[in-house]
Amino acid sequence: MNSYGLFAEDAIQRYKALPEEQNELYKRQFINLGADGVFDIFNGGAATPEDTPESLTSLSKSLFSNALIKFDAVISGTGHVIAPGAKYITVLSPRDVEMGTLEKKLYKSSDDKIAALIHAFTKKVLFIDIPNGVKSALNIMFVNSGGPLAAQVMINCGEESELGMLEWYASSSKTKSANMVMHEGTIGPYSNTYVDAVHNEDANTIVGGLSGYRAGNGAVLRLNYFYNGGLHTKVKNQFDAVAADAMVHANELVFGSGSQKFDVSSNVGNISPSTTAELHSRAVLMNNASCIMKGFAKIPFGSKGARSYVHESGMLLDKTAYLESIPAMSIDENEVKATHSSATGPIDDELVFYLMSKGLDETRAKKLLVEGFFSSSVGRFQNSSAKLAAASLVAEKMTSGRYGDKLSMTMENIWVGKENEEDIFKGHYKYR
Repeated sequence: MNSYGLFAEDAIQRYKALPEEQNELYKRQFINLGADGVFDIFNGGAATPEDTPESLTSLSKSLFSNALIKFDAVISGTGHVIAPGAKYITVLSPRDVEMGTLEKKLYKSSDDKIAALIHAFTKKVLFIDIPNGVKSALNIMFVNSGGPLAAQVMINCGEESELGMLEWYASSSKTKSANMVMHEGTIGPYSNTYVDAVHNEDANTIVGGLSGYRAGNGAVLRLNYFYNGGLHTKVKNQFDAVAADAMVHANELVFGSGSQKFDVSSNVGNISPSTTAELHSRAVLMNNASCIMKGFAKIPFGSKGARSYVHESGMLLDKTAYLESIPAMSIDENEVKATHSSATGPIDDELVFYLMSKGLDETRAKKLLVEGFFSSSVGRFQNSSAKLAAASLVAEKMTSGRYGDKLSMTMENIWVGKENEEDIFKGHYKYR
């Protein structure tokens, strides 16, 4: 296949043929995005004019109030802009990308329905290439403005490099739309990389995403995701420590209100000896929101000395909210440390009553408990702006129930905990 047109047509056919969920483990646990409806979002409607660099710059500023975040790149459904002076970023049309680059991706059109959809309708391919020994910090916005967004991001971090990246997902759409981005990252030996991603799409937006990262020898990879916006969200992640002494730390937060639905599936893999892979997932749901949270860890034979940890926890603020937590592991090696856990329950009414006895009203009391529940997870964000933005969005949703609005960051009554540096196995019965 030597043209993107044929590649995209093949992806469309595979998209139509694939089921919503192929993984046998989760055949009964998934959120159906409505295949025909999502396809029609991308395939139908009148053509819209291209976003200009000036309009995108203005849009990125209008989505924030006192946020003080300068974006190095803004990618929309119909255009893009790269800030003057921004380094190591290239944006191409998929027709200008070597086909082998797209065909050899971790997620292929034949593997996943969302992957096929993104391959079929990708308008922009973003390349981030950090040379050996270089330190870089990048802020990137993905916004479905003017039309739905389907984009692909390819990250390569060279040996002993450092990359800190903030990704912000937003919407500017008056009709039903979509914001779908696929990532593939290769983290070189002894490099240090973090990605802080905050989703604040509006209620008109369907959110889809796939991320695949591989950490090389001695590399440290930290991934923090906050899913707060969008009507329906369906994401799949694969984070692997592929070489000796690599460390992968994945951290997920889900906060749902109204009738939001979330399907979050993340896998971590210890593919080589003496690797560490941990996944922390936390969810708070209110009103009629629902979430299926799936965490899976794999330690294949030959990965001696591996350390793997999956923890999922949830808090339900209303009886009509629904959370299904499914942690699982596959271990084929004996000389390892591995454990998983799950805990979900309603908000503690006794604690709410206690706080109210101290003068707080019920809303403020619940807000304080939710912020405390999220505080250690928010504390794991590496970028200070991402950390403050996530905390501000939690406070805003607890106060109003809204999401997808212009962000106004504030430190007033914000509670952010410190990242937990203790042994990930501390307190687990098997390792006491």
